[in-house]
Amino acid sequence: MNRELPFPPGFWRTVRLLLGASRKRSSGRQKRQRQLLQHRSGTDWGILGVALAVLVMLVLNVLAAFVLRSAVTSGQRVAAESQGKIVVRSSFLASAKNMKSAYDDLGRTPDNPYSDLDYSSEARHIANEYGGKAEEIETKLRDAVRNHGVNDLISNQEATPGVASFMKSGPLPAMLGSVVLIWWGVVLVFQGEGVELDLQRRRHPMWEWLFSHPVPAGAVFLAEMLSPIAANPLYWGAPLFVGFVYGFVYDPLLAMLAIPLIGVPITVAAACMGKALEIGVVLRFSPRSRGAVVGLMGWLGYASMMLLFLGFIVVPKIVSATARFLGSFTVLPWPWLRLFLGARADGSFSFLAGMAACWICAVIITSCAVWFSAWGAQQGLSGNFGQAASRPKAGKTTGTKFGKEPLYRKEMLWFTRDRSAIVQAILIPMTVASFQLFNFRGLLSDVQGAWNYLSGAAILFGTYFLWVLGPKSLASEGSALWIALTWPRGLESLLKAKAWLWSLIASCMVALVLCYAVFLFPESMWKIALVGVGWYFFSQSMAEKGVTLVTVTSQSGEPEKIPAGRRWAAQLGMLTFSIGVLMQEWPLAVRGIVYSYITAAAMWQNFRARLPYLYDPWSEKLPPPPTLMHAMIAISILVDAGAVLTGMVSVVTGRDGIAIAQAISYGICTVGVSIGMVSFLGDRGVALSDVLRWPATAVSRGRWDSWWHGQSERDKLPWSLLLGAAAGVVLGVFAHGYEAVLQHIPAAAEIIRKSQEQMASMRGVRVSLAVMAVGFAPFAEEYLFRGLLFRALDREWGGWRAVVGSAAFFAIYHSPLSWLPVALLGAANALIFKKTGRLAPAIVLHMVYNAVVLTWT
Repeated sequence: MNRELPFPPGFWRTVRLLLGASRKRSSGRQKRQRQLLQHRSGTDWGILGVALAVLVMLVLNVLAAFVLRSAVTSGQRVAAESQGKIVVRSSFLASAKNMKSAYDDLGRTPDNPYSDLDYSSEARHIANEYGGKAEEIETKLRDAVRNHGVNDLISNQEATPGVASFMKSGPLPAMLGSVVLIWWGVVLVFQGEGVELDLQRRRHPMWEWLFSHPVPAGAVFLAEMLSPIAANPLYWGAPLFVGFVYGFVYDPLLAMLAIPLIGVPITVAAACMGKALEIGVVLRFSPRSRGAVVGLMGWLGYASMMLLFLGFIVVPKIVSATARFLGSFTVLPWPWLRLFLGARADGSFSFLAGMAACWICAVIITSCAVWFSAWGAQQGLSGNFGQAASRPKAGKTTGTKFGKEPLYRKEMLWFTRDRSAIVQAILIPMTVASFQLFNFRGLLSDVQGAWNYLSGAAILFGTYFLWVLGPKSLASEGSALWIALTWPRGLESLLKAKAWLWSLIASCMVALVLCYAVFLFPESMWKIALVGVGWYFFSQSMAEKGVTLVTVTSQSGEPEKIPAGRRWAAQLGMLTFSIGVLMQEWPLAVRGIVYSYITAAAMWQNFRARLPYLYDPWSEKLPPPPTLMHAMIAISILVDAGAVLTGMVSVVTGRDGIAIAQAISYGICTVGVSIGMVSFLGDRGVALSDVLRWPATAVSRGRWDSWWHGQSERDKLPWSLLLGAAAGVVLGVFAHGYEAVLQHIPAAAEIIRKSQEQMASMRGVRVSLAVMAVGFAPFAEEYLFRGLLFRALDREWGGWRAVVGSAAFFAIYHSPLSWLPVALLGAANALIFKKTGRLAPAIVLHMVYNAVVLTWT
């Protein structure tokens, strides 16, 4: 039986269906953007989320109108100041006039009748609103009032009459208003269907497949041109900008009429122009460059839109600070705001003239955009493939331009060959990080007031930049990242090279700010240099942690979701370094660097075990225990649980018994954590004896080893214990000498004196410290820091890096004044553990060292 096919949809039904599809496509793109920026899907708010997005875009367009008014009034203020006036609040001017009148009524003529004015409050207000130093503004204000009375003062209302009077205020307000108007137009044109982050996605006009359907071709073309309006809520609120700007000049009724009569045509014209530019990129650019250009257009629209949020706050200050520079551009014609509002030469306004000018502009832009798009469709569906380079140009792959290391050279050549590299690896992460820093503007408002504020802000920016750059860059490369699996080099070295490149990019940005800090505060140059050295190590660890978040791309092109635990681990110590610099808490800054460095090694150790199974996750095997992550978790539990338990016990014992409470708590925690780790590792095939002894195959061979291995097992133990005891005595004596040196440093001597007085005032402190430091700490700390941590670090790094890393990690858990001797203790214990093959000598060394220090104290 034959079944008649339904009639194809008509013209307007086709348009509605395609615009609805554009809206759905926009929702999917937004979900993809969240994955690229945060590497997680986020919460789907449904209709409520759409309504919230529309509300935000409505507010943004209204805010843009007020930015325009702020720019005009700022220009009017500058024009008034150029005539020798000082713009003040009406209340201040009224107070000055009242004081003068009161003295005149009394018939008194004092030297300065304005001495009781609140100059400082007015100066602070001017500095906060328009920039400058309050002290200098106050001095200028006092001098002007003392010499000329109120003649040099003008109120805000008189100096800044608003948009309705911009024609009578000179050329600067008209220029600034025109700049903001063009700025708003750039936001609309380059917004398109939203910011584009997936730069590897293939792009083609929608009609490549729709033209083959039995639907009106004109409807397909119209829907394509209007798709930005359907997909992006920013266009829905764009007419409100026109309505509010017209409301600054005309009555409310005409302002409301301007929304549909003027705002809608301009919005349609901007959307068509943006779509025409996108079509031109797709048709005329090579496949390698399309993603970059489209991404650059989206970034320009996104950055311009976000700057509107900042404009209302910063425009008055920028105009005041650069008034002389901006004045040089007023010689150019700036008729755009005048034409937009229908202003006449005499300063009056005509609504019909403004509407006619906007209509003419909208018709010209729309016609050109439609003509260009139609011409492009006639030329070919996706043209210009011939310009795509089939191979790199001669001379670009040889030589040593980027160094001899092929992996580093590959990453650097990525920037020169892949047009999207700059957008996806620098512009978008920098934009996101910059606007996030603006959210902390209250905390960073005084960054130039001290070198540590400026340096801390630089570290904070670089840290957030790396955190955004890493996952975003890996996700945006998509399946292209895994082409490296065919290399003769391992994927691990490739990802290490990526981490090096990321840290290099971030370090260049941080270095610029640190150099600026040196310029402002040359007396603190050595401190800023130390911050730079710390950032060098910290940035490498942050970049390596970002690399470990890489996931494979599915056949549909979507990256796998990163487990929450792995993402949380990458954030450990993320802000500690920057906070330490901001607050000048140097022990905290050092802890942040060391903790981040060891965390990166722990994550990389686990990542290396997962790397061969990225495409075979069900066969994935964890690295053999004990791992760095096991050791760090156990140490963190020991420290945190000890602090909590000390607080609980001190409630019972009271303040005088805090030392006893600490000893009891630390003893309980060391026993508990040690037993727990022994049981945990035992379930995974690692016996206690495996931790207490170093593998014989890993012991290096040398003169010491020849003599040592010539001894019997029975003879080795007493010799090793004697060696540990002797080393403990030597290090204990060194610690005493180190303390004697600190006594000659006033700040350190004061800290030591207060500590000794506090200990002397507590009952049983010596016995408690002896029990804790000799009876419990050596066993638990050597088991955790040497038996677990150093063993795992030696497997990860090997050599001196493992010794220094474990010693530094051991030291940061102690008082900053004791870092040097404690670090030497940790390094000595690591070496003696590895050389003797036993943990017992390290325990004895630790016990003797603590006993010598406590006895001498």
